[in-house]
Amino acid sequence: MIKFFRRIRQNLLNKNKVSKYLLYAFGEIILVVIGILIALNLNQRSEQKKAEAKIDAIFEDVLIELENDINRSTEMIYHYRAKDSLASLVLNTNLTYEDYANENSSELWRVPISWDNFNTSISAYNLLLANMDAIPSKYKDALIVLDAVYNRCRPYVEEYNKVIRELTKRIRYDFEENYAWYSESDLKKNKDAIEYRLNNYKYKNKVKSYKQEAFDHRVFIEWYRFYSITAFKEISEILNKPTDSLQFIINYKALDDYVGIYINNASPDTKMNILLEENYLLLKKEGEEDEQLLALSSEQIFFPFNPKNVLYRFNKNDDSGIVTFTEYKGHEATTYTKANSDN
Repeated sequence: MIKFFRRIRQNLLNKNKVSKYLLYAFGEIILVVIGILIALNLNQRSEQKKAEAKIDAIFEDVLIELENDINRSTEMIYHYRAKDSLASLVLNTNLTYEDYANENSSELWRVPISWDNFNTSISAYNLLLANMDAIPSKYKDALIVLDAVYNRCRPYVEEYNKVIRELTKRIRYDFEENYAWYSESDLKKNKDAIEYRLNNYKYKNKVKSYKQEAFDHRVFIEWYRFYSITAFKEISEILNKPTDSLQFIINYKALDDYVGIYINNASPDTKMNILLEENYLLLKKEGEEDEQLLALSSEQIFFPFNPKNVLYRFNKNDDSGIVTFTEYKGHEATTYTKANSDN
């Protein structure tokens, strides 16, 4: 090709056609410049695709970390719900000597002295921050939600990891320093240890403090979980990742079965109305504020969007129709039956 253009230029010079030669040379330069620009553009597009592929891969890692955190948060919420129920038993019921002496009472003994960290994953998000200038605009909304996850919710989760840990350490230290029974291998057989838990107001105070701090920790974990699921759905949609098999992604069409009026089995005059608004269940109860319900680990177990010590479970019959609704507050459970349902 180069020899071809050179031959044309030489012929023009030999025929003394200088003006045509200059015009041709100028045209050739233009073609070369255009070729260079096209090559640069292609190279730029290639580099851009590589950069976007790199960012997409990082977001896929973010999805993995979010999924792990969501599943772990579900475990932690169940853990704290169980602890709250046990603490409620200690504070609000007349537990007996036999309740503590029972061989299956281990969890009751551990109410104010057990703790568990909710360790969140942040490596992939930190890698995103290091490549912020290369992130395409399609991820704009996802980044806003991720900021809520990692910069608004996570610090509180981390702080209350420490709060719970330090509280249980102080309670253990008090037992160690002041009560001889603490070193016993099986406290369920120790009369003094049981009497202390039944009658000592200081123990009840410890349980109450633990109950409140555990509630606060659980609330921050629930918020972390809510925004993590929101971010997960946003990123999955951008990356065209299927989410149908994930338990924490709710099938909103199935929520239609939950809509209806539920009547308190023990007090028929008390009713709850469940509505579906903007893909969320809304609980209406006379004399109380409306509550938006968030799914926990399935389409049957929910907790309120606003922090409360309550859990809701919908129960199905053999035909998968929703027939009852149970409200759990601490250790107490209240069941409602759906009006006009076939039991």
